[in-house]
Amino acid sequence: MLTYLPLQADPLPIRIDTSGALRVGNTRVTIDSVLQCYLAGDTPEVIVQAFDTLELADVYSVIAHYLRHRTEFDQYLKMYDMRFENGRAAAMAGGQAGLKERLQARLAARQADDASLPRG
Repeated sequence: MLTYLPLQADPLPIRIDTSGALRVGNTRVTIDSVLQCYLAGDTPEVIVQAFDTLELADVYSVIAHYLRHRTEFDQYLKMYDMRFENGRAAAMAGGQAGLKERLQARLAARQADDASLPRG
């Protein structure tokens, strides 16, 4: 007797959210996060433990899709890394400029307080 198994393909568990990020299944986990773990040597089981909202089958599906379309995904990951680094550099530059101004304001306030103290 033959056993009938479902032989139709399941839909790919990757969606694009409103910000343009590629997410896995119905979670907030990005494919970048999953693939970075995979490329660092983590197994799908370890990835699911790290991101407990993921389903194991979805992680395997994302990795299989990556392996079939490695060139395109590698280009996407490079673009993502560049965008992340540019955003981080801009945030650091803005944060440093703000930090310098705050430190200068504190120093001026401290000097003004010191100047107002009676000298004895």
